[in-house]
Amino acid sequence: MNKVTKALLAAAAFSAAISTAAAAEVTISGTLTDVEDGNRFFTRSGGEAHDSLRISGLEPGVSYVLVTTLHSAASGEEIEVVETEIAADGPEADVVVTLPVPRNEGDLNIDYVTHNLLRREGEDAIVAEMTGDAADPERSIQVHSIQRIHVLSTTDAVDRDNRIQGQGGQIEVTLRYENMVEGYDYTVWGQLLTPSGQSRGIFASIPSFAPETKAGELTLTFDVPPGLDGLSVTPSVGIFHQNRVEIREDGNIEWLEGSRLP
Repeated sequence: MNKVTKALLAAAAFSAAISTAAAAEVTISGTLTDVEDGNRFFTRSGGEAHDSLRISGLEPGVSYVLVTTLHSAASGEEIEVVETEIAADGPEADVVVTLPVPRNEGDLNIDYVTHNLLRREGEDAIVAEMTGDAADPERSIQVHSIQRIHVLSTTDAVDRDNRIQGQGGQIEVTLRYENMVEGYDYTVWGQLLTPSGQSRGIFASIPSFAPETKAGELTLTFDVPPGLDGLSVTPSVGIFHQNRVEIREDGNIEWLEGSRLP
């Protein structure tokens, strides 16, 4: 075999290696989040999710098709399939896929993940593929079930009866919560109402509450001023996503701009 033949064979082998390496380098990465506030948790009403992806290793000048499927992590049920055309003008492309997230009417939280596959336009062969994992907070979203909070007891903080002295004091309200997400930050807020439902302007809150379990109990303490002799009050309480509300200086609650009721 002459030197020219050896050189040609070596060039062919090198070209094949380059082609194989290029195909192996195509990757998909990114995060799956709630469009509304950029985190992975949804209220029970659902909404829209963004699968924000970075695709690397593309061949410039080639057209691709990205197929994104949102499905239940537990059952595999497909919720939505979206196809996105990508005209690669460089080795990398940033793609945002919008996916509808259904309302949760059940008693348990639901995890959703996406499956992404990439192929050249007009071809069936898969160039790159990525499947989400419910255990990965970057690649999964969770739609809360109907979360509940109940008032278990309302007592005078001093003698534990159902009356407080006219000079004021503290009322302790014991709450029971259910279907919370462990470690997620909530805001607990409440107010005292008259029997007819009018606010007395007396508020109490825990601005940041991260439950250790899905269900449990906590105490909310109201500071009651003097001068309310003879009035009956009852607590009204709720748990809110911390990044959707804020506590005002007067103790009342305010929804942040762009947030919706759960």
